[in-house]
Amino acid sequence: MASTSSEWSSRLGFILASAGSAIGLGAIWKFPFWAGVNGGGAFIIPYILFTFTIGVALVIAEVAIGRRGRGSALTAMKRLGGPWFGYLGAFAVFSSFLIVSYYSVVGGWCVSYLVDAFTGNATSTDPEMLKNHFNSLVSDGTRNTAWHFVFLSLTCGVVIAGVEQGIERLSKYLMPTLFILMLCIIVRGLTLPGAWEGVVFLFDFSFEKLTAASILNAMGFTFFSLSLGAGILVTYGSYLSDKTCIPSSSMWVAVLAIQAALLAGLMIMPAVFAFGLEPNAGPGLVFITVPMIFGSIPFGDVFAALFYICLLVAALTSSVSLLEVVTAFLQNEWHLSRRTSVIGCWISLFFLGAVSAFSFGPWSGFTIAGRNFFDFLDFICTNFFMPAGGLAVALLAGWRAWPVIREEIVAVRQYSEGTVKLIHFMLSYLSPILVLVAFYQGIFG
Repeated sequence: MASTSSEWSSRLGFILASAGSAIGLGAIWKFPFWAGVNGGGAFIIPYILFTFTIGVALVIAEVAIGRRGRGSALTAMKRLGGPWFGYLGAFAVFSSFLIVSYYSVVGGWCVSYLVDAFTGNATSTDPEMLKNHFNSLVSDGTRNTAWHFVFLSLTCGVVIAGVEQGIERLSKYLMPTLFILMLCIIVRGLTLPGAWEGVVFLFDFSFEKLTAASILNAMGFTFFSLSLGAGILVTYGSYLSDKTCIPSSSMWVAVLAIQAALLAGLMIMPAVFAFGLEPNAGPGLVFITVPMIFGSIPFGDVFAALFYICLLVAALTSSVSLLEVVTAFLQNEWHLSRRTSVIGCWISLFFLGAVSAFSFGPWSGFTIAGRNFFDFLDFICTNFFMPAGGLAVALLAGWRAWPVIREEIVAVRQYSEGTVKLIHFMLSYLSPILVLVAFYQGIFG
């Protein structure tokens, strides 16, 4: 039987890897344009509230399930909840597989822009030229697929290296560099004329903008930004030492995820307003706005290269965590070696991701429910599959296996009975109710 007995070498490594699973493009790529689409503060405030309530509770639950179950999402959930919860764990594995297929396409954009930075073609102060450059990239199915292949290959290489030597090392040393560069870009962006309007837009709260759609999207982004419902934290929890305090580590994951999202907003939105762009311009916002910032500062090409190196690393921490879920499943359930598991994923993900890569160009006419293939996968995974996985975790932790989850919560540090009961209430009642409301809004809203 293939073993997955790997373990994090430190608590910090676990926290950075867990937060890094979303701090990458989960924050930098998605948060700014989602905030733009959903009215700034009307999206941010519900997102923060969801994160520090059901978000943290579900992070605790997933990590506890993983540490007690010591296996893949399917294995751990089956050991604690029985066969039916094992099937739900398999669904989480499938969700991760789908997400990494289209996420790898976005990662390929990062590779393309990094190459542009090294050749001196990554910066400009002409927004139309940058829009055309981005549209030219994503609409070229062949080129898009080639960059998708490169990024997927990098992801698979890290996962083959294992937990400590691959995933942890990547997160531990390079994620802090990304934060430093984000701060540098924010400082420069805030000095641009008209930039403050972007800050006001980002944090201005108006009840008129608070809609069912913005709340649903805030909940969806909570699941996305904390990597909930896709089996990532269950898998990472299975590598966690018994000496690590789960609640405090989970809180740190949530804090870092929110911090990264807000920094991404401050990095992008001031420049959006300074250069007269639309705040709801879509996923390409980061690939249009950031080059304009670098184009307006001395040594812009150097900063651009550093930024896209770190953006690539950030993207890798996300894709690696998703692929690790599938790899752990294949090791535990199919008894494959790590290398064989990753190579099998590599082949199948390349072909599935190629469909997403072509969906912006030659195959843009093929739609499902009015969305191209890429957008359809993103929509169902973020708004349905991941919340469904979160619902399964809440039911398992709050109802089926609460006694052992409680033991994991207080195993290292004693918390007050009120704190433990609050976590239990959020898992047993609040989380399922909110997820069901999100489902209802997503289907009938």
